[in-house]
Amino acid sequence: MKNNWLIFTDLDGTLLDFDTYDFSDAVPALRLLKNKGIPVIPCTSKTFSEVLDLRKRLGINDPFIVENGSAIFFERNYFKKVHGGGEIEGFPVIVLGKARNEILAFFKALQARFSLNIKGFSEMTISEIQKHTGLKKAEAELAQNRMFSEPMVSFEKNDLSEMDGLLDFIQENGFRLLKGNRFYHLIGRCDKGLATQKLVQLFEDEYGKTFKTMGLGDSKNDLEMLAAVHQPIIIRKKDGSFVHLNAIDNVYITNEAGPAGWAEAIYKFVGK
Repeated sequence: MKNNWLIFTDLDGTLLDFDTYDFSDAVPALRLLKNKGIPVIPCTSKTFSEVLDLRKRLGINDPFIVENGSAIFFERNYFKKVHGGGEIEGFPVIVLGKARNEILAFFKALQARFSLNIKGFSEMTISEIQKHTGLKKAEAELAQNRMFSEPMVSFEKNDLSEMDGLLDFIQENGFRLLKGNRFYHLIGRCDKGLATQKLVQLFEDEYGKTFKTMGLGDSKNDLEMLAAVHQPIIIRKKDGSFVHLNAIDNVYITNEAGPAGWAEAIYKFVGK
């Protein structure tokens, strides 16, 4: 591999338009990266099934990180030095999180212990998921097909993280609660940053060199990913605002929103 860059990217609100999921503004930049042989690695809360579908549309075949760092997937023979770990639907996988049955069992315990007015994806109809996401029916079905997490909508007045004892209980039992742009996510003790670091190590072991890394995201649940890369990029939102992540140094905040901002960052740091 001649190039020295690895690009890790969130999807919704970053590479994809937050409302329409369109990525046409990023197509020329994606083509540039493909021509340069630079991997584009989705690092997302989306599912394996969703990312498989998106990879075809985006024209990429690089590894991908799903369900907020819960698992890393890659195509067979992508890494010749990686062995073991098992496969899911023909894709080698490295699982960093917890299985869905463990997640759902704890989700029920959480609801009962704290009398939470919340509703998880496992309890929603496809039409309800469509309502909350704006996805088409087939896409909503892919979104519901989770392996390692439970997204949820909260009807509580206050942020769940502010509820007395809730986060402590979650952490003590080996889970995490993340807040994304649309949902809270219950996952195992993993995150996008740990998965990013693991994948960078796989690339560096495979090619025997150090890579420059870029991470692009737009929300607080991208924090760990952005902290794990050399060049963190915060994508501006449509209203001109952007998430403030004070713990991250050397951040570039795009002028443009969504996929246009994504392309802006690629051109600035990788070239044209």
